[in-house]
Amino acid sequence: MQAVILHCEKNSRFHFGETTEIRSNTLTDTSVYIHSDLLFSAFISQLSVIEPSKVEVFVEYFTKQQIGISSAFHCLEHTSSKQKIFFLPKPVSLNLFHQEDLDHKKFKKIQFLSWKVWQEQLLPNEWFDANKCRIIDGRFVVHQSEINHADELIGLSVFKKEDSLKVRKHTQEVEGNLYSQTDLFLLGNDYFSVHWYFLCQTNLPSEDENLFWKVWESLIKTGIGGERSTGAGQMESLTKYKDLPELFLQKASQEVALSLIFPKEEEKASLHLYQTKLRGGMFLAENYRLKVVQAVLEGAIHQGLQGQIVHLHHQASDGIRLRNGLAFSIALPSKYSVYTMQPLGFYKI
Repeated sequence: MQAVILHCEKNSRFHFGETTEIRSNTLTDTSVYIHSDLLFSAFISQLSVIEPSKVEVFVEYFTKQQIGISSAFHCLEHTSSKQKIFFLPKPVSLNLFHQEDLDHKKFKKIQFLSWKVWQEQLLPNEWFDANKCRIIDGRFVVHQSEINHADELIGLSVFKKEDSLKVRKHTQEVEGNLYSQTDLFLLGNDYFSVHWYFLCQTNLPSEDENLFWKVWESLIKTGIGGERSTGAGQMESLTKYKDLPELFLQKASQEVALSLIFPKEEEKASLHLYQTKLRGGMFLAENYRLKVVQAVLEGAIHQGLQGQIVHLHHQASDGIRLRNGLAFSIALPSKYSVYTMQPLGFYKI
């Protein structure tokens, strides 16, 4: 396993569309990180340009779990020391944590924990202890030891969402051509830059391993997400980072999902605590859209869930549309266990 860092310039703009029931609303929101199914789609799309004969081969590699990728989360890099702070989604089990003097409004806003906080298994009451942790944007918890000086956090924001009004160009309609689009901007400050990273595991023949990385290098130039023709989705470079916490390589009875998962019907009993969202549903024509599927979100707690790649569309005229819902998971720290937080059973929250 290794981390793959996708380096970005300050104020890099992205749009990761969300599923909506109304076609005119497809651009009105964006995810704040890159879900694994989008990474997969971008990879396969770029592979089809570079080496189209290998598409089915690589889909099979993913299916047989010879390739595994997480979603892409945020990474801070210190501009002078180059020290990196990687974030993971908060395990859903921690939503069950309760303590009388805890500020639950602030607690609910937390979405991401740094690797160091994860390793130390710090609990929510410790996140708000200034001797142990710092909180960025109200969403990101970092370990005190990861920040050299408190001044480095002044003016630091990881990202912002921004809405803009646009005009539809390719239409004959006279009215109703204004629409709103939400974009995501990666920010930072004078001390920290913000990048994406995802975790990756491969077990491939050497020739295809080289092709795998060639595709990612090519994607850096092409970009990921919507609005690429206007400069969105652009990245600068890719680096591999192999110094991972030992905790990531351990085994445990409970695991936490670091990717979107489309569970098979027979696997649903393996889910303990989870949240869901709809994926797919892209409009291909006025009265036709791709199938909509329900995904289990990153941070879900499960036991041995595998997931699946689903077919959203298959027509001879325009090919196959796939969504990757295979699980990429790591061991859940014992202090974050479902049983530690809440002994009453397994349920959706």
